[in-house]
Amino acid sequence: MSFFRKTMFLIPCIALALLTGCVAIQETTAGSLAIIKEKMGGTDATSSPALAPLPSQNMEEVLESEIETNKFTQIWHGMDELASDYDDVLAGNDKSWFGRRTKKLTESALKLIASKAGIESYEKILDLQDKLTEAEQKKAELTASRLGYPVSSLNPLAMTREKCDKQIQETQENIDALNVEIKKQTTILLHDLNRHGQVVDAKHLKYLLTAAGGDDIMSMMNLAIILKQVQYAIGKQIKAASQFNGAQLQRYVGIQLVLLLAYEQAHVVAMDNIQKKYLPRLLEIRKNAEANLQETNELRQSSTEGENYLVQNVRISENTIKIADQYRTALEEMCSNLEKSRGKVQRNVAITRNTFKTVSTGASLLKLIQDSSQDYSELVSFNPPLLDTIYSDQMMEAFQQVSAQLKK
Repeated sequence: MSFFRKTMFLIPCIALALLTGCVAIQETTAGSLAIIKEKMGGTDATSSPALAPLPSQNMEEVLESEIETNKFTQIWHGMDELASDYDDVLAGNDKSWFGRRTKKLTESALKLIASKAGIESYEKILDLQDKLTEAEQKKAELTASRLGYPVSSLNPLAMTREKCDKQIQETQENIDALNVEIKKQTTILLHDLNRHGQVVDAKHLKYLLTAAGGDDIMSMMNLAIILKQVQYAIGKQIKAASQFNGAQLQRYVGIQLVLLLAYEQAHVVAMDNIQKKYLPRLLEIRKNAEANLQETNELRQSSTEGENYLVQNVRISENTIKIADQYRTALEEMCSNLEKSRGKVQRNVAITRNTFKTVSTGASLLKLIQDSSQDYSELVSFNPPLLDTIYSDQMMEAFQQVSAQLKK
């Protein structure tokens, strides 16, 4: 399906969501509003409080348990192999060759981490969300085709309204079960992020799980967590060493450098997606809404027939434009925050690369680790903008619909 057709499909899809956001529709009865939210598959994820780390679990205890897992061991060995390649890269004098080789190794590191790392609850949520989308689409198709089926049929294999109603009910039960599981995994994910120093509340997490750009931010959070784990493992191994080993220490710095370069690349990917993928699509949606608004106004001027429908169409188009403008502001603010965060990462990359070349004493590496630990704390606390306008209860459902279109 072409993007234009997808965008045109957005208008009827978003209409239902906008019913909960239009000021004029706020007079709808509570019962009707509940039905609308049920059709949208809405869940009340905003009421869950942010979960703080358990009092008995400080960050050192958390990291100590994590670096003993098979997942971390796989990441560590993979980074160790890539770091050995950086020995050759950094020894080269051809800058153009160095740049190409570094980029290739960085992409390999990012791919390795993406396949091995990640918070398991987040990965489960992504899978559940895909299943939820399929179930909601199936329900919508069954509901739309229901009246086309006969009330009864002599053919036992033929679809009837009774059979269709049964399938709709079963699909709704599946939707309800998926929403319950998503809410459960979201609570676990919220706890995981907070115990790793990611100060995220339920509303922001709901945004990240829905919004265009949210997947990139979640991936970066996972990368930052791995950075902390590696940083802790390096410090632990250095302290446990019986004597100074310059070559081994340099290898540790190489592992750190690989991860930092991958983290920087993740920033670049996220910003590119905003600038080249989401913002252009958002502009197209806004243009279509403006065209629809103009057409609606022309119809109103030509005749009063169907005025009630046209007035509602005006409200829908105006709200679509409003949402698109708010979304653009949010994405631009996110991009600005990413640029600031990337600047800190680039500083760490420069320091670590320099140390990789010049490390000669244990003290110099330990000083790097101390400095980097403080820098990582700042990086790992990176959060998306507050986006208060998006979090308006009147606009959130419509925002989710636009998000779904932008992420395709």
